Amino acid sequence: MKKGLIYSAIILTVGSLFAKFVGVFLKLPLINIVGDYGIGLYQLPYPIYTTVLTFTMTGFSLAVSKQISYYHAEKNYRACKITFYTGLIIISSVSFLFSLLYVVLSKKIIEIFKWPQEAYVPYLSLAPALFLVSVQASYRGYFNGIKKMTIVSISQIIESLGRVCFGLLFCILLLKKGVQFSVAGALAGSSIGALFSLMYLVFALQEDEVINSSKNDAKNKEVSRDIIYESKNILLLTIYFSLSSFLMSIISIVDSLLFPYFMHLRRYDDKIISQLFGIFSGKAMTLIHVPLTFSVSMAVSIVSYVVATKQQKEKRELICTAFEYIILVTVPCCAAFYFFSDTIFKIVFFNAATGDSVLKISAFLTILISLVQFTTSVLQATGHFIAPVKSILTGVIIKIICMFVFVVIYNLNISGLVLANIICYFMVFVINLDKLKSFGFAHFNMLKMFYIVLSSAIMVIVGKAVLSVLKTSVFIEGVVMITCCTCIYFMCTLMFGILKVSTIKEFIFEVKRK
Repeated sequence: MKKGLIYSAIILTVGSLFAKFVGVFLKLPLINIVGDYGIGLYQLPYPIYTTVLTFTMTGFSLAVSKQISYYHAEKNYRACKITFYTGLIIISSVSFLFSLLYVVLSKKIIEIFKWPQEAYVPYLSLAPALFLVSVQASYRGYFNGIKKMTIVSISQIIESLGRVCFGLLFCILLLKKGVQFSVAGALAGSSIGALFSLMYLVFALQEDEVINSSKNDAKNKEVSRDIIYESKNILLLTIYFSLSSFLMSIISIVDSLLFPYFMHLRRYDDKIISQLFGIFSGKAMTLIHVPLTFSVSMAVSIVSYVVATKQQKEKRELICTAFEYIILVTVPCCAAFYFFSDTIFKIVFFNAATGDSVLKISAFLTILISLVQFTTSVLQATGHFIAPVKSILTGVIIKIICMFVFVVIYNLNISGLVLANIICYFMVFVINLDKLKSFGFAHFNMLKMFYIVLSSAIMVIVGKAVLSVLKTSVFIEGVVMITCCTCIYFMCTLMFGILKVSTIKEFIFEVKRK
């Protein structure tokens, strides 16, 4: 079971990383084409967009996944089929309603939160994607539930390829009409990518043996009763999952809504505000979200595996293993972002390399956000839905207070925003961890944690030594440094027994078998 969990998380991570890597081919040219102001316009609508998707995509997908994972473990394939189609009908209806409201309220939202008027067209261009991405939730939830993560991973890659190819094309074609239209074209690529991804998921479902194996010999009354029962379960679970996910989105939406407001109180103009927010959200957080891909994948996988596990001891082992792997990935990435922020920025944002200091202080968010996502999913998977809601709500309140103090009173501008985020996520993690301990699900190997930190420290020392020796172009220095750091860290994890050769061989065998 533990091997299956790690395999599922890695497969989802590979797909997500590939999607993000492909996404770089949109984000980086976009930054170089439209500048910091344009990337600020690009990022402004996203918190609203992702908040709506919290219910229609994240919460709903997890609800379907949890139900189907339980029925699939019981080999009740008829219930799997009813759950999927019930979910598909519900999400199609709800997502259409949300998309309509998203368009109708557009001008009011821009007026209330004092966004630049140029944000109107980019905001509207995300409306079709809102519906298409949401409809995918039932499909992805189904395939996550039956643990066919490869299909979900491929769909992510297809969506990303479509978004980047068409987004970049529209961005260039519309540049002559103005920055706002160019940004809107880049965002419109999301709809094309989501359409292609949905078409692939529909095809994959037609080939699925679980859906096709269930017989349609039940009476109409029995089917109707089952549909009503599953509708109640899915909607209830969606509300539970969405509450936590919604509040997690609120943490991000507070940045987009209150940071410009607080900065206006300090008499900053719109252009400076958009540039600063673009550096944090469009540059620093873009890099930080790369390692977060693994924690998100693990958080998604842990739900279906914990639900399918009957014994408490096995659940604890799964949670402990997942936690260790998250630390294994995020700690060295945090160290790299902190100690090599200047080099990383120069490699990635070569034409707009300003803002490396923001990445440096934001580095700690790599670990904190990962741990918050994971502990929240564990609490939900074990049936404790309200606990993470309370902790995240507490974090949001603390963040708003900290933002006011740091940005308005102490005038720390973007640094104040980063510090408020760090304090917020730290408090949420501490509260979640305390809840997990009280429920008996927080038994971690502290010796492994120490070895991971030690391996990361050795990696940093080697990286600094490489940069001090090499005196060539920034790109070559960066590539050699990253390669050396990766190799040294991998060797240290093997030497300290964090990773085992047998585990790697088993994973390779599993990939070949699948």
